[in-house]
Amino acid sequence: MKLFSHLPLFALSGLMIISSSVQSEINMEIQQVQKEWARIKYTLDKKQHESSLENLALKATSIRKLQPNNADAHLWEGIVLSTYSGAIGTLRALGPVTESRDALKQSLRINPKASKGAANTYLGTLYFLVPEWPIAFGDLDLAKEHLDKAITLNPDDIDANFYYGDFLNEKKEYKQAVVFYKKALSAPARPGREVADEGRRTEAAERLEKVLEKLK
Repeated sequence: MKLFSHLPLFALSGLMIISSSVQSEINMEIQQVQKEWARIKYTLDKKQHESSLENLALKATSIRKLQPNNADAHLWEGIVLSTYSGAIGTLRALGPVTESRDALKQSLRINPKASKGAANTYLGTLYFLVPEWPIAFGDLDLAKEHLDKAITLNPDDIDANFYYGDFLNEKKEYKQAVVFYKKALSAPARPGREVADEGRRTEAAERLEKVLEKLK
């Protein structure tokens, strides 16, 4: 009888092991999406961006569907869709950019502090980059709210500082933009994200140079 009484426990343990294995596999796939996104964005010719990002967006969406309660899965679906919409650059981008916003908002609902504010960074960026209503959902107040939150959660993050610099640059607050671009350039390296870090530093250096020219 004791043997049979322990069967449910063994079954539960087995399910937990399987669940843990699936979660680990999903996390690895999300990391692969991170790396592929950086490779496309920073090493491929821009002519290849649209098709490459479209394929990556499909992969990110499939991962998210497998793990609907995984904040990072929603985050990276949102990031890829955002970059894809930028590569399209026409009215066709409205669909993907709206899906990106929704994915990032869902990531925050699941875990407001997931990936140390990355969802806030990219959501805030969307709010100041896209047109306002009635064309899209742009909102400078919401942009500032999310970017402030990202800086609060991760004050030394390269992306949070870079995009805050872009936000201030867009508002023509050039002196403040310089501060954030410089912080982005001095941000600590992120293990496993060397390509993304190098690409972002290059972007920050280019933006900084242009802003300093405006201040002359």
